[in-house]
Amino acid sequence: MLAVVACAALATTSHAQRYRVLVGVAGTTKMSLIEFSPCIPAETSACGAWVTRVIDTASDSSFGPLPSIAVEQSARNQATSVSVLDGRLNVKTASKNSDARHKDDGVIADPRRTATAVVVTGDSRFAFAVFEAKAIGDKAMVRMIDFGTKSVIASIGLSDRPAGISMAP
Repeated sequence: MLAVVACAALATTSHAQRYRVLVGVAGTTKMSLIEFSPCIPAETSACGAWVTRVIDTASDSSFGPLPSIAVEQSARNQATSVSVLDGRLNVKTASKNSDARHKDDGVIADPRRTATAVVVTGDSRFAFAVFEAKAIGDKAMVRMIDFGTKSVIASIGLSDRPAGISMAP
């Protein structure tokens, strides 16, 4: 009986994987804490992205300083990297050859937005990218990128202009 309960707990935690990122609000001391939960086929749990809270770093340092604007990051396992190039995201998978060249590149572009900052998850499976709106009527976006498929799997619109992104503690 105990083994069944333990297996059920493991299954629940593996399906409930969530990632939290911090996105700075340009020109302020504020940052948004955004939670992403990848959608799992045939799974009924909540998936998508939502702003959990807005943190003013002038009075709350529990989440650290404002996030930086990184335009290139590599996964910890060194198998994949993501970079901002000409307003688009370039996702590269390292070659298995010893010459360390890249193969199987993927480009993620949005004609209405410009990629400005990226961060990679600690488990090397995903990246998050900030896309600033080009036109005044459009919203900026934060997108979750799956390194396995080199595609966007979740997005959230932002009401404020973003400045930097980092993984939340």
